[in-house]
Amino acid sequence: MKKITAIALSFLLTFFMTVNASYSADSQAKIATLNIQKAVSGSKAGQKALKLMEAKKGELEPKFQGDQDALKAQAKEIEKKSSIWSKEVKAEKEREYQKKMREYQLKVEDANYELGQLNKKVIAPIINELRSVVKEFGKREGISLILEKSANNPNTNLLYSDQTLDITDRIIKELDARISK
Repeated sequence: MKKITAIALSFLLTFFMTVNASYSADSQAKIATLNIQKAVSGSKAGQKALKLMEAKKGELEPKFQGDQDALKAQAKEIEKKSSIWSKEVKAEKEREYQKKMREYQLKVEDANYELGQLNKKVIAPIINELRSVVKEFGKREGISLILEKSANNPNTNLLYSDQTLDITDRIIKELDARISK
C-alpha cells in the first residue's frame, strides 16, 4: 500500500511539474483586445463612410415621413369611427389600410436594401483593410491572440480585459496610414 501511494504521489508530482513548465512557456504569450466598431468609426476612412451612410439615411427618411403620418391618421380614423361604420365600410377601410401598410413596408425594405448595398460598398472595404492591418500588427508585435472587445455587444465572450491590452487606438493610426496611401 505504501508503495502504491509513493508511486501515485510520484506520478502526481511529475504531472504537476510538467503542467507548471508548460504553463510557464505559455505565459509568454501576448494577448490584446480590439474594439472593431471603434476602430472603424475612429478611422478617417470610417468617419467619411459613416457620414456618407448618414447622409443617405437622411435623404431617404423624409420620403417615408408623409407615408408614416398618413398611416397613423388612417389607423386613428379606423379606431374612432369603426363603431359607427357598417361592416362593409369597416372592412373596406381596413383593406385600404393594410394595402397602404404593405406598400409602406416595401418602400422601407427597398430603402434598407439600398443602405445595405451602400454599406457593402463603403464599409466592407474598410473592414477588409482593418483585418489586414490587425494581422500584420499582431505578427509584428508578437501578439499571440487578439480578442474582439465591444462594450455595446452583449454576445461577446470577453467578460473583462485590462485597458492596457487594448490596441484599438494604435490600429486606428495604422489603418489611417494604410488607407491614406
